[in-house]
Amino acid sequence: MKTSRLKTSSMAVLPWRQFMVLGGVLVAMIAGATLMLAPKGGWLIATRAVLALSLFSALSGVILLLLHHRQASKGLDVALSDRRGYALAGLIASLLLAFVSSFAPIPFPATWMNNVLPLLGVVLALWLGSRLLQGAAPLDYQRAQRAYAERDFDTALALLRGLEGSHPDFYGTYHLQATIYRQRKDYEAARRAANRLIALQPELYHGYADLGLTLLEEARPAEAREPLRRAVELAPELPEGQFNLGMAYVEAEDYEKAIAPLRRALRLGLRDEITGVMARYHLFRALEALGRHAEAEVELRRLRRCSGVLKRWRREFSEDLRPAKERRQEQALLSAIERAAKKPRLKEDRS
Repeated sequence: MKTSRLKTSSMAVLPWRQFMVLGGVLVAMIAGATLMLAPKGGWLIATRAVLALSLFSALSGVILLLLHHRQASKGLDVALSDRRGYALAGLIASLLLAFVSSFAPIPFPATWMNNVLPLLGVVLALWLGSRLLQGAAPLDYQRAQRAYAERDFDTALALLRGLEGSHPDFYGTYHLQATIYRQRKDYEAARRAANRLIALQPELYHGYADLGLTLLEEARPAEAREPLRRAVELAPELPEGQFNLGMAYVEAEDYEKAIAPLRRALRLGLRDEITGVMARYHLFRALEALGRHAEAEVELRRLRRCSGVLKRWRREFSEDLRPAKERRQEQALLSAIERAAKKPRLKEDRS
């Protein structure tokens, strides 16, 4: 079952936090340049007010971005549990300090601070940047990722085995191992890697997701539900996690429990539009199976609006290099969705 495709999305989200940062910095630069022209009287007061407001906007945007990133990445990034998150916030604050102090000169008798503060901000930013680089992924892991992207699984696994000895506590090794083994249909090895990741980082989403997805691939949906439920608890804002849990319930024919995670996945906005169509179809099926025909009709109408996505999905098969056996299940699913989209109006729910 494919749950990861091209990172496309049918949802358009206004990046207002980024606008706050960029707009604030831009206006602050204009206000700073205006101050250098030595305005007087009311113009001086107005310029300083604009500078203060724009810097407040930029700083607020940075804080909101960090908070949003922290919420969206909950359970996904082990760095959030250590000091790297604080180092990133400190790096941004240091750069803002250097910028503000260079455009807002300090009056006498502390004029000497005009040179010290920008220099201090830059030096502190460089130091924090070096600390962040020290916590980056090992070089061999980056090479393994490139090999995996090129489908050179043997090279990727060899590099990852080396990392087990040199960096036994690096969680990315076991996540990538589980992914590769699952694609190779070596489910026992995939489960072994997932369990090692869970033991290493029990508060991280990836180990539970890898274990659950492997069990789903093995056609063991009843067993997949618990690890996927735990994954969703750790990363509740991740739509793909909600989708995977919904699929486990659907495949176990537990349609009542499938509805909530599938709806949440669609509400959060799946990055891949084809996965979104799959979620919509399985939500429709669950509602129909439960006799909730009015709700199922709503989902069916939404599914009919996805004809363009279905056509693109159909075209993908002509470029798919996987063996026909591996494509058969996905082709059958696409055909079922196309048939559902052509269904006549469902009977009204009389409950």
